[in-house]
Amino acid sequence: MSSSEQSAFPVAIHRPEAERRVVILPGARYPTRAPLLWFAREVAVAKGFGVLEVLDEPPAGEDPFAWMRDRAARALAHDPAPTTLVIGKSLASHAAELVVEEDLPAIWLTPLLDRPEVRGAIARTTRPVLIVGSSDDPTWHPDSVGSSALILQMELSGHDHSLQIPGDPTASIGSLKKVTKRIERFLGGGWLS
Repeated sequence: MSSSEQSAFPVAIHRPEAERRVVILPGARYPTRAPLLWFAREVAVAKGFGVLEVLDEPPAGEDPFAWMRDRAARALAHDPAPTTLVIGKSLASHAAELVVEEDLPAIWLTPLLDRPEVRGAIARTTRPVLIVGSSDDPTWHPDSVGSSALILQMELSGHDHSLQIPGDPTASIGSLKKVTKRIERFLGGGWLS
């Protein structure tokens, strides 16, 4: 893939000179400017990472899973950094196989653990992974990835697939703060040096 083909999709790049990079992948109807991914980016930049965030979303009528695999591959191939970590929301977890093949650490927010290919890829990881979800989300099956010291989990209760508490925005902000702090701890881990 040529350089122009790699960059032929909308991205925002923050701190391109950084030796460590976070690639942020959107969910379906959950762009990188939505709260969980917005604050994940803010934490990454504060921790000294460069960030490449994929700004578009799957177009109507296109296979969203194929679209996500394509965007993830393009984002990871775009001017690679010596150290790369992936943060993705929901649909983005369909790129877990690619992330495992590239031997990269990842944070999956509400991964689609009801899909065998997603849970299988996460279960095979050889790098640290943080998965975050809610016991009330029908796609959340954390036991399906097995037990591994490399797979860290954060589970919330009473939250929807956006990790919000329906009808309670103040409590949802409190949950966003908890998830953001957990992302901050993960990105500050000594395993990334």
